Amino acid sequence: MSEGQPPLDAEAVDLLLEILELREPLLSGAAAELGPRAAALLKAAGLLVPHDHEAVSASLADHEDTPVSLIWSEAAGGVAYFSPAVGPVAVPRERLVRHRVDIDAVLNAVAEKLDRPSSRPAFPLVDGLLWELGDVRLGRRPARVPLWFARRLGDPAVRRQVADAARARPHNRLRVVLTSTRPARLTDVTIPGAVVVALRDVLDAPERLAVSPDILDARLRGAPADEDGRPLVLSPDGRQLRIHGHPPIAFKSDAQIAAIRKLVEAFHRGERLPIGELTDHGSLARLFGGKRWALLRPHINAVNHLWGFEL
Repeated sequence: MSEGQPPLDAEAVDLLLEILELREPLLSGAAAELGPRAAALLKAAGLLVPHDHEAVSASLADHEDTPVSLIWSEAAGGVAYFSPAVGPVAVPRERLVRHRVDIDAVLNAVAEKLDRPSSRPAFPLVDGLLWELGDVRLGRRPARVPLWFARRLGDPAVRRQVADAARARPHNRLRVVLTSTRPARLTDVTIPGAVVVALRDVLDAPERLAVSPDILDARLRGAPADEDGRPLVLSPDGRQLRIHGHPPIAFKSDAQIAAIRKLVEAFHRGERLPIGELTDHGSLARLFGGKRWALLRPHINAVNHLWGFEL
């Protein structure tokens, strides 16, 4: 959403993110009546667009929630249903129109403040669920950060599809997956080679869809590990690892970051890895260096030539 388009408010942003979490991102006319101002703002901004019409409606005359079939009625002067109590009852047109989320408009609004190639539009990786927005520049990072957007990550079936897409399109840098899913539903969500970030957590303002580059950059740099009992906590950018809450072990090179990320992900899967999947040096000691390896060695060992954390 560009600066010249109608503004939103916090209620409208929240409504849009809730619609994106539906199996089909559609808003019925009846549902829009529950939040008319928010729905109107989303329509005016072009984020909700007409999609189709309802074939049924709830009765407006009989005080019942039972769906009733709609017909064309000359007597009612439009689309109506038959009520045993009063006869043909016209249904307002705005109640019949269903609106869908214009995902291209949403993604443009999300990335409005991010530095990304303007000539490269977002494109779908999993139809209707996952999109690639391109590489964005954040803070003073020397390299751009690959950015995806996913919806419905609270659904295990969707998570599997997104994880499969990440494995099919590996990247040598940390990937960010923004999502409309609420933070509370992302506690156990992991995507290979990626950090998952709830869009609500990195908005420039509650009444805007735009991501704040500064907030997202700070999020990726990581904060002190939460005291939640996890034995391994790797910062989102893969540069700091805490083991049993001890001071973080820092990693600098891309090779070290890639290896430690693989080891942590394998630990969470209950797996071990051959040395060839971790380094071309043939030795973790040579990869991590003497001081760093001295901190890691008490917690990493090989079993049948397969390496992994032993915690």
